[in-house]
Amino acid sequence: MFHSFSKNYSDTYFFRLDCANHVKFNFVDGVIITSLPETPPPLLTTVTQVLEGAQVRLQCSLPVPCSALPPSITWLPRDSGQEQTQMQKSVEDGQTITTSTLTFIASAEHHKQNISCSVSYPLTKGGSSQPSLATQSLNVLYAPRVPVATLVTSGPVSEGGAVTFTCWSDANPPVSLYTWYRADSGKLTKKGEGETLVLQVHQNDSGVYLCEAQSPRGSQRSRPVSLEVNATTGSSENGVMIPYIICGVLLVLCIMTVAVDVYKYQSISRRLKQIELKGEQTYSDLRTCSVTADYDQLQPRKPKTMPSPDVSDYENTITLEANFLNQPPSKLT
Repeated sequence: MFHSFSKNYSDTYFFRLDCANHVKFNFVDGVIITSLPETPPPLLTTVTQVLEGAQVRLQCSLPVPCSALPPSITWLPRDSGQEQTQMQKSVEDGQTITTSTLTFIASAEHHKQNISCSVSYPLTKGGSSQPSLATQSLNVLYAPRVPVATLVTSGPVSEGGAVTFTCWSDANPPVSLYTWYRADSGKLTKKGEGETLVLQVHQNDSGVYLCEAQSPRGSQRSRPVSLEVNATTGSSENGVMIPYIICGVLLVLCIMTVAVDVYKYQSISRRLKQIELKGEQTYSDLRTCSVTADYDQLQPRKPKTMPSPDVSDYENTITLEANFLNQPPSKLT
């Protein structure tokens, strides 16, 4: 047994017999031992296509250089199925091979899923080598599953309007045909084909609708969706006319407001003209002081000339005498 086999140990090795009775013998057939820089990947069986519900068996095989230190095999993702590992010698060259088998039932969730076999070898000084992987991508054929039918419009629809139904389903191979049905008392009535269904609805179109997705692997129906159509009535027409009525009322109010303002303006104008005709000097005259002036000046009308009143009627006589005598008024009696 070689411990911690180094890359420098790569060579051809021969077995020599050396007995105590001086019997010596060299075997001619040698063994070539090569040190690899990294762990070689394991051999993983290939699965091209598998049907949904079928049993799948994946085998991961690799050589065992030392039976005392067998390699460790791990399937990823973990808990993918039942695992079973065994070692056996090859009939051709006598080399020991370990094989791990993973068994599971294929489903739609396994489609395009990568399943890997990870291998690592223990080291004599403890630890293990870097793991090497072999990966297999699964191709699972399955019928349409869980078709979803949706109604783009939410709530009741007015009669005469258009509604759109859509349907989608996952399948491998993909869905080849979508068919729309209307359920009437447990009886299905075909309404159209395709991923979308557009209807110009009337009141009798109210009901439950569903779609069916078909592929070469089978078919599946969706859950029903409900359509409610409201009939067109006079009350609905009145409801439509309400905005127009409001606009008309506002327009009439605007016209009446303008007419009242015009009437008030004309009334004030007539009163002003009557005042001017009576000759009442209510306003001051406006005239331009000069042609070059930036602003016009308001020139009030000159007051009429009045005779100057007697001084004695307005001035204090005592004050006049005091001024005349050059004495303060307080000393005069």
